[in-house]
Amino acid sequence: MGGLQDGNCPLTPDPESALSPTFDLLAALAAIAGIFVGFGSLVALSEDTDAGAEEIHMVRSVVAIGLLTLVGALIPLGLAGFGLGDRALWGWSGAAFLSLIWFGLLHPTNRPVLATMIRTDPKAALFFWLVLEPPIQIPLVLCILGIFLPYAHALYTLAVVLNLFQCAQTLVQVVYGRVERAT
Repeated sequence: MGGLQDGNCPLTPDPESALSPTFDLLAALAAIAGIFVGFGSLVALSEDTDAGAEEIHMVRSVVAIGLLTLVGALIPLGLAGFGLGDRALWGWSGAAFLSLIWFGLLHPTNRPVLATMIRTDPKAALFFWLVLEPPIQIPLVLCILGIFLPYAHALYTLAVVLNLFQCAQTLVQVVYGRVERAT
């Protein structure tokens, strides 16, 4: 990245940078997450009077996970403008994304969602906590600790992709639930 001393704007990404493909991918993933947020919002605004509490919680989860994924995908893009080195960029990005994930999980409005999932579908709860969350969170912890630094961009991207998968899986559950109810 260029600096002011050489006449370049520090916020302009270097097209020769090895991170440019990663940043392009993260921007595309943010756009996909935004689409999920839009679909989730449309479902939430539909006039379905038969929707139960579980379905309403699932729709809220689609929007929340989609927003979280969108922001998570954009964090490194925002921080890269400050000319941070790889260690700082991926460490701070990992810390910010992991903090957002735990803020969302522990937020008081999310507690009923988790309680409903555990009560009504323990298999889905186990899938969420044992299959989805560790592969999302462990790469972020590795980024924070600087372990496997040459692969930090890949670890971070993996966490974003898996978070996006979690959003898609939740959206599919909402859609299948509505189809099942309609038939």
